[in-house]
Amino acid sequence: MSRWMRAAVATAILALTALGGATAAQAVSVDDGDLVVEDTAGRLYLPQLEDALDEIDFYAPTTVAIYTYEGEASDEMNERVLAYARETHPEWITDDGQKWADGLFLLALDPEGRQVGTYFGEDRAVSLDDQAAIQDATKDAFRAGDWTGGVIDGVEAAAGIIERPWYASPAVIVTGWVGGGAAVGAWLIALGVRASRREKVAAALTRGGEHLTRVTMDLDTTELAARTLPSDSPYAQRLDQRFHDFWARYHRALEEQRRIEALTKKERSRADAVEAARRFADDTAEMDFVDDAIVHAAALLTKSHTWERAWAAQVDPVREDLAGITALVEDPAAAELATAHALTAFRAEAEAELERLGAGLRAGSLEPGDALAALEALRARLSDLLADHSRALIAAFAQADSEREAMEAELERERQTNRARTGSILDTVSTPGQYWSPVAFSAGYSAGVTQVESDRSAASSSSFSSGGSTTGYGSSGGSFSGSGSSSRF
Repeated sequence: MSRWMRAAVATAILALTALGGATAAQAVSVDDGDLVVEDTAGRLYLPQLEDALDEIDFYAPTTVAIYTYEGEASDEMNERVLAYARETHPEWITDDGQKWADGLFLLALDPEGRQVGTYFGEDRAVSLDDQAAIQDATKDAFRAGDWTGGVIDGVEAAAGIIERPWYASPAVIVTGWVGGGAAVGAWLIALGVRASRREKVAAALTRGGEHLTRVTMDLDTTELAARTLPSDSPYAQRLDQRFHDFWARYHRALEEQRRIEALTKKERSRADAVEAARRFADDTAEMDFVDDAIVHAAALLTKSHTWERAWAAQVDPVREDLAGITALVEDPAAAELATAHALTAFRAEAEAELERLGAGLRAGSLEPGDALAALEALRARLSDLLADHSRALIAAFAQADSEREAMEAELERERQTNRARTGSILDTVSTPGQYWSPVAFSAGYSAGVTQVESDRSAASSSSFSSGGSTTGYGSSGGSFSGSGSSSRF
């Protein structure tokens, strides 16, 4: 439970005492119980995780266990988690082997199969709806690939639900209280929303401030580089368009930073402050990308003494994309597809082309603008090959038009949200989704398969489901009946 909630609960206790209310359950830190992290998938950043969980309080002493593994979309997570606990952590299970141990909260994550599960000792059990709420709290971060952040969100959500006292339950607001209790409950929820908004404003200010600091430090270099961009280069012309209002945007960003920093606590609690801070952070990030690209373009196009470093900044994203082809073609689903063989052949050709381009630039037999055009052609061709590969994979996997459309939608969503690489001229001057990387392709295909598998499982599964959450521990679970469920993201 976050600090704002602890303070809110303490104040609410005083208010309820004055109204003849009950006394509070004592908040206890995760450290007062225990923390076990079994990151067998290797996706978590432990320093961040441990620091964040140290700030989360539960209403009662709770052992927090985190278990990650790399599975498949077809896996039954509940069954697999139980099998792991029996083999590796028998202390997570009661002596009679039928339930999860008292005091336990276990959060499981499968980033490959895209499943999340929550499991509870009998004295920490919550309703299926609350289990779904805890799982849902993780999913925005998990879908964005922020595995550590998603785990933190899930533990924080669990801390606010497990052994929650009656005065902190949203249900009391729905049913209404006597003698002013409802007002206290509504006030608690309002405090939570406001505190969350202030945290988002602070985080966006920090992110935007870091970008703005880099932009400020590079201002003179960026302006000089912009002046030296050759006017006859189409890439320089496109960058010059991005730089046209750079100074005006920079000064607006400074003013916006000062304005947001000066907001009062009350003003930072409003939704429009969150949106303003997010825009500030996004705008300064985009400026940071632009100035790096301008400096690299000037160095490369004029063949200054730093041109080789600038060229490396353009080649590195392409090499990264080519390296990503291996994982795509080694996927069993792609083994016999002609499109996989085409991607493999392209990788060899493209790597040879990169060497040829670098040698031509060093020998002076190739103009920088022509080298950039060749890079652009390579990335466009890779995007076309990935589009062909997506159609082949979907045709092999989808069994209905609805499944095909779902997979196409996930692939396109990931393609459009693919982030630009800093210093890349092509990423800076291109439109979102113009180039497709294997990383974005893999994320989109995995999300599409997960969605289809989830739909199929929902249609055919005989296990209990509520709001997309599945209970039961499969045939290997035997008579085990511990509280818990899992769902997909």
